[in-house]
Amino acid sequence: MGGVKKKKFNGEEYEILDHDEVPGFRTAFHIIITVAVIYFIYIFSNAH
Repeated sequence: MGGVKKKKFNGEEYEILDHDEVPGFRTAFHIIITVAVIYFIYIFSNAH
């Protein structure tokens, strides 16, 4: 399962949530982001 793990970034330590990869979650995330970007491009290209 997940937990909290410390990570150094730019010389500072951050506590980040460590999690197991969920199958298909990353793919779904990329699809949603892609659709959102295309949608915004569509909106702004038609806003005259």
